[in-house]
Amino acid sequence: MGARSLIVLDVGLGLPVAGLSFKEVIANGQILSLDLDQLSLKSVQNSQPNITLPDGVVYSRTQKKLFVTNMGIPSQNDGSIISMNLNGSECQTIIAPGHIHTPKQLAIDEVNNKLYYADREGMRIMRSNIDGTGLEILHRSGTGLEVQDQRNWCVGIAVSPQLATVYWTQKGPSKGGQGRIFCARINGTTTLDPTCLLEGLPEPIDLHIDHDTNALYWTDRGELPYGNTFNRVQLDRSGTALAKKTPDARTGLLHEILTQNLDEAIGLSRDEEARRWYISDMGGTIWSMDENGRDKKVVYQDKERAFTGIAFVA
Repeated sequence: MGARSLIVLDVGLGLPVAGLSFKEVIANGQILSLDLDQLSLKSVQNSQPNITLPDGVVYSRTQKKLFVTNMGIPSQNDGSIISMNLNGSECQTIIAPGHIHTPKQLAIDEVNNKLYYADREGMRIMRSNIDGTGLEILHRSGTGLEVQDQRNWCVGIAVSPQLATVYWTQKGPSKGGQGRIFCARINGTTTLDPTCLLEGLPEPIDLHIDHDTNALYWTDRGELPYGNTFNRVQLDRSGTALAKKTPDARTGLLHEILTQNLDEAIGLSRDEEARRWYISDMGGTIWSMDENGRDKKVVYQDKERAFTGIAFVA
């Protein structure tokens, strides 16, 4: 790998499907490395059979490991979490099918060696030790038949050990304008008391908290003009409330839209040293932009790929 790389997941749903069985279609996912200096893309998986609709990825600087979520078949309770080295070696399942339903994005707390997961059809926020042990449910957004209400679907997640707070999205129906962003203090118990920060969003997906500024960033794959955007909202010092309580007089929004015209935006990662953001979308494009969404560039594009999670590695 080069000095600066992106680990990006291809869920595999952009490839030709003619003549393939459903089992073959969902087995096309890949874990990829994009060298940002050479702009070369290569697979980092070593023919692992346990890649099924990969969605979220994080990199642990302390462990030198990748952690990847596999959605499995969304209607079944067969999602999983795997870990591996950056070159794909030592791949192992740390949370086996049957313990997490449809894991989407995940976040890492390297201070306390914890992983946090958003479980979509499971309608819950979960946490484990970094090796997958100690899996626990922190919050349930619904149970049983409430899965039919997509407002209960947890998708994106971010954690701030400094603020002792976890953030997540509940995306709502596709293009439905019913998405919400929640936060909750991590108080040492296994039950979260959530606060809704924003509602009525097109379809919020992945999240990132800037610990220097207490700004919350997210991708949205909802309907135009406010969907398929990269967004920011300023939080107060506590990190559990908006800094501004009233909508902007001109836009009518509580948050800022930094850039738009993405193509089913999903993954979000940041090069903190260069102060650049990277966004992956299911239309097969990886984007780069500055802190304010300007200087937007196509880093890589392949229309037969459907990118989901992304992680910057330096």
